[in-house]
Amino acid sequence: MHISIDKNAKTTPTNFSWQFGVGNDHAFQMHRTDMCEHVKLAHDELGFQYLRFHGIFDDDMLCVQRLSDYKPFRAVPHSKEIEEVNFLQTAKVYDNVLACGMKPFVELSFMPSALASGKKTGIRYLNNITQPKSLAKWCEFVTVFIQFLLRRYGKEEVESWYFEVWNEPDLAIFFKGKQKDYFRLYEATARAVKKVDENLRVGGPSSSACLWLEEFKAFCEKNAVPCDFLSTHHYPGDAFGNTFSVKDAFTMMRIAKNAAKDKIGLSAAMQNLFFRPEVYKTWRKGVLSELDERAKQQAGGKPLFMTEWNSMAVFASPVHDEKFAAAFIVKTVLDSAHPMDGYMFWCCSDIYEEQFMLGKPFHGGFGLVNNEGIPKLNFWAFKQLSKLYPQRISLPKQQGDVEYAAFTDGKNVQVLLYAQDMDYDRHDEHEVTLTVNVPARRVSVQRIDDTHCNPKAKWQKLGSPDLLTREEVAAIKERARLFEEDQAFTKAADKIEMTMLLHTNDVAMVTFYT
Repeated sequence: MHISIDKNAKTTPTNFSWQFGVGNDHAFQMHRTDMCEHVKLAHDELGFQYLRFHGIFDDDMLCVQRLSDYKPFRAVPHSKEIEEVNFLQTAKVYDNVLACGMKPFVELSFMPSALASGKKTGIRYLNNITQPKSLAKWCEFVTVFIQFLLRRYGKEEVESWYFEVWNEPDLAIFFKGKQKDYFRLYEATARAVKKVDENLRVGGPSSSACLWLEEFKAFCEKNAVPCDFLSTHHYPGDAFGNTFSVKDAFTMMRIAKNAAKDKIGLSAAMQNLFFRPEVYKTWRKGVLSELDERAKQQAGGKPLFMTEWNSMAVFASPVHDEKFAAAFIVKTVLDSAHPMDGYMFWCCSDIYEEQFMLGKPFHGGFGLVNNEGIPKLNFWAFKQLSKLYPQRISLPKQQGDVEYAAFTDGKNVQVLLYAQDMDYDRHDEHEVTLTVNVPARRVSVQRIDDTHCNPKAKWQKLGSPDLLTREEVAAIKERARLFEEDQAFTKAADKIEMTMLLHTNDVAMVTFYT
């Protein structure tokens, strides 16, 4: 394959909308020192500005406590009526977010049990997903919450935040109710927020798979409901319909039976249960950009945020720890100028407990860093993207196994090569010859592949221990970093030519220094 780059071609500003923010499990985790370290690393090294997480109102945050919450007092008359609203734990969480250099993208979720109409919970940390028992009391609670934020952090600061109502209310695991119930909850919540400070930015529907956008926008317009932005989520499988059949259920029962018999452990069992590479290879390349375009059309000019995205929504999937994820991130970010007003990758850290808090160093978690704070290959993909030059060189539309984008700072040129493919088992080799019309004195390459920036491979060489020593963590961090290597090249008149090999899902940043 031969690639020719004209440095003098038309340029456009490089798009960094992916740096808008990043997600991070649920609020309680931000009490942890190591979690804060991971968040600060993502801000300092990658440039993420906002942090979004679930469950700021979950019971573990102690926002509303009743006498009856402690079992010995349940028999005391009126014990359910004796309660206290307090946002001390919330304050500690937001203090930590700000100390990391980030701003909160506030997700108003889930329902404190004291205000809830039922007891249904969704995921491992027992988030109450029911609607409020009294919409008036919920609005009173939200009002007090907003007043607390303004008093503690100041009007100017809080007005720079965003307020998103709930998370994925279209999914039964996160919301017990129908679309009309969520719209009713959103309307009451948005009006309560605006009543305290009309300058606060509030929006939704925070749906999965880019759903409900048109209906939500129409509802808000028809009923004059405050809505400053739309938000939604997407993952590659969303475009194809994530279905679960009776056949799948029987398959999972068989896998679970074999896992128990073979004593393979929870992490491996989760991978066997949910990781389906034979399905993923049928998914189209670049599908998230297709969903972006459709969502933007449905938004109709309203600010639009993609508050969750990743290479796949499958927990305990090995791709999250491997170069597959890095190549997917690079392609997704570079495929278009991104019609979104902001992207938020899900998520920052493998300290994560929606399903299980898995302890092995590399278990296929969604994070950019593992549970020991070791940057993974997806982290280094974002690091490369954060270092792009400010002007993107216009290139012809591409199709093929190896794609590329070029950037310039007016003197030097970067070319980002990526051989992204949804087939996890594919390992093709590609020879690429690259020609650029610059009088370069040096050419360097930064690689993300099986032997570069690959902490999982370093861990496997240690025998894949369940726990790493502090010395091993430090050694892996040092040996699996992104670094520049000089690249051999030839000069011909005012052009530079070099040749390199890429394999499927490799990423390489080539820089021509003048």
